[in-house]
Amino acid sequence: MVRRFVTPAQRKRRIVRDTLLLVIILVILTLRLDFPVLTANQALEATQARYFFGPGEVISTQDYSINHLVSRLFVRSSDRVGSYDRYYILRNGDWYAWCGINRRLLLFWQTGELGAVENDPDLPLVPLIVSNQDNGIVLVISNDPEITQVEITFPISAETKQGYTLLSASQTESTENCFLIPYTSGPGFVFPEDLQVKGYDAAGALLYQSPKPESWATHYELR
Repeated sequence: MVRRFVTPAQRKRRIVRDTLLLVIILVILTLRLDFPVLTANQALEATQARYFFGPGEVISTQDYSINHLVSRLFVRSSDRVGSYDRYYILRNGDWYAWCGINRRLLLFWQTGELGAVENDPDLPLVPLIVSNQDNGIVLVISNDPEITQVEITFPISAETKQGYTLLSASQTESTENCFLIPYTSGPGFVFPEDLQVKGYDAAGALLYQSPKPESWATHYELR
């Protein structure tokens, strides 16, 4: 049996060839799957570009990536919201948005989804559902500086009887007039047309209440 020897030049060519193949594979994966992405900022920028938003100013960040391994083992962290490891709240002019991205293999990030709403300065409160799963969160934009507490109310399935009941959640902390209100609703989803928002001043007086959604009576039979 004749043993073949590899010259330094041949070894160098093989290294260059293998490196080029690896780069090509990474480029294809990035273009086709948005993966791998090396940093969270790159995943954020790519998601915004895909949804033709911004680039927006980051107002707030909700990071659940430390619970990544736990959530992947189907043990849901009690403070985890939605299906993404990190949420950004963004602003671009009169438009506000949430953007969710995920961590992959501990070292990489993957692009996700984005939802947006245009702020209406004539309305004291403008809501945007960030996540409508069991553990969800709603962003409420306040255009009234006197509002220091925001409350959301929406229908959920009743636990003790058939039908529906109303669930409320509130928040007093805000960042640049944005209130992030977490909630736990159990099975089911929250839809924008079912949501009512209220705003209170520092003394607890009601300053604004959006109209009661028609769906409460027509669909959920709540009077």
